Formats: sequence, C-alpha cells, structure tokens
Amino acid sequence: MWINFLGLVIEMTIFFLEGNPKYTALLTLANFLAYAMVDAITIVYCYYCNYLVEEKERKYIAIQARVVTVLCSLEIAFYIVGVVTGNLFKVEGGTIIYGPWKPFIGSVSTLCFLAMCVLYIIKYRSFRIRSKLFVVLIVAVPMGAVFIHYLDPNARFYFLGAAVSMNVIYAIIESKIIAEAVANAKMYNEISEKDMLTGLKNRRGYQNVLDSCYEDEKVGIAFADVNSLKYVNDNEGHEAGDNLIKSVATILTEAAPEAVTCRISGDEFVCIVRHAETDAFAHTMKRLESVLAKNDRIAAFGYDIGAGRNVYETIKNAEQMMYADKERYYKETGKDRRR
Repeated sequence: MWINFLGLVIEMTIFFLEGNPKYTALLTLANFLAYAMVDAITIVYCYYCNYLVEEKERKYIAIQARVVTVLCSLEIAFYIVGVVTGNLFKVEGGTIIYGPWKPFIGSVSTLCFLAMCVLYIIKYRSFRIRSKLFVVLIVAVPMGAVFIHYLDPNARFYFLGAAVSMNVIYAIIESKIIAEAVANAKMYNEISEKDMLTGLKNRRGYQNVLDSCYEDEKVGIAFADVNSLKYVNDNEGHEAGDNLIKSVATILTEAAPEAVTCRISGDEFVCIVRHAETDAFAHTMKRLESVLAKNDRIAAFGYDIGAGRNVYETIKNAEQMMYADKERYYKETGKDRRR
C-alpha cells in the first residue's frame, strides 16, 4: 500500500513538472521511478501472495516469487541503461521524449502480473477465496488495465493502472480474510461459551446472557441442582454421573425451550427466560416441576421472575427456593445428601 502511495505521488510529480525546463533532472528521475516502481510493486505483491497461500501450496508460489524478483530486477536494470543512453526516454525542455525502447516498457512486469492472475485462477482456493465472482474481478481488472495501456501506447499514468489493479486484488483478498476471521472469532467465542459435556452454555456464556439483559425487561430464572450426583459418582462411576447430568440438561431444555439453559457448575443449572411474561413463565415452571417429578425428582429446582436490573436478586431467590426443594427431597427419600 505504501509503495502504491509513493508511486502515485511520483505520477503526480511528473504531471506537474512536465513542461518546465528547470526541473529536467527531477523529471527524469521521477519518470524512471514511475516505471521502476511498477516492477517493485509486482515483486512485493508476489511475495504477498506467497504469504497468503496455504502452507502446503507455498513451495510452488515461492518459486514463482523468486522468478518474478529476478525478471523484474532485470527490467529495472534495463530501465537504468535505457535512461542513461537515452534509448528509453530523455527530457528536453521539460518534455519527455521516448526512445526506440519505449515499446518494451513494462513488458516483463506485465507478463509477471498476468502470470499471477493465472495463478489466482488455478489456485484461488488456496488464497481463501471461495467465490468464482471474486476470481473474475481479480482477473478482469488487471487485464483491463493492461488492455487499455497497449490499446494506446501513448497513454500516461502507467503506474496508476497497475496500482488500481493491485489494490482491487488486495481489497478483495483482505475482505475475504476479514470475513473468515470474523467467522472464526464467532466460532471460537461460541466454543468458549459452550459446556463440552452437555452442549449448553457454560459459566462464561451464562454471564454474557445476564450482562445483555436490559434493566426494564422481565427475566424469568429457574435454578436447578442435580440430586444424588455424589452417590451416583461414588457407587456407579463418573460415567453414570455424567449421564445423569446430561439427562437433567435434556429435561431442562425440552421443558423450557424458550429459555437459555446454562450449566454453571458441576451439578448446577440456570434457565434464563428473557422478556418473560408472568403467566407463561409460571406455566413453564409447572411443566418443568411435573417432568422432574416423573423422572424420580432427578433435580431440585426453584424459580423467580423479576426486572433485569435486579436479575441477581432474582437468581438468589430462585436458588433459595431450590435449596428448600432439595431439603424436602432428602427428607422425603431418607437419602444422605453427603453420600
């Protein structure tokens, strides 16, 4: 991008200095740099492509980058000789006069650039590009710039065509990379919020849901705790304990599908119903109570509903109700909660 910017500054310098005899040397240098920088940007861009491709594809791209570097360097040397001898161009009276080598200007860099376009067509998936439409744009823009240049040999601003072509390709590739990065970030964020055993949101996901609640919205909370998990782990093994946890997770998500259900610790679950309506939430809680009873009271639970600004108080109330339910469970079943 910086090379593009510098090249365009040089092009503007030529435009403003041309016709002024006092700046013959500066105009000669600027005109030479305008051509030489096309080769420079082609080299840089080729290595940029090498950086973007997948690791397994880099061997062949790296070979191409080295070949492009050698060829473009030779073309720059050709420009130097042409300027010194006057065969490429010379400046007289502030006017650029081209020599017999003018038809060869940009031949090597153009061929190298077109070779990169061919590479895009063949290996476009290696550049993380999935759409063929993008491939068409990547090829059509530089091809158009080359076509216009050779259609009118006297056309100026040769670097501008190359710069625009390079930037179109750069923008397309980077937009795809950014889109992919955003998708990956979203995926990693979802993974970081996911409980691996149950597939529910974990403690981090739970906290993010609470943080997103508005102060004035109604939030319904159901707090559940697995009953007799320690007994199952000690007597039937941890695999059986894991299956018990997964069973509770399934019951909660099926009984309260409108809720975001989270596993916040080993045996504790919280169901969060945002924008809850009191009657509908109460109906859901009765359904959940019925399902848990039919499953041998597999978990104790409590619930409450309140404003988003007081969500932690609502959670505390639901938790206290759950503890009371758990006490009843152990009294009625005669089980030792410590075992």
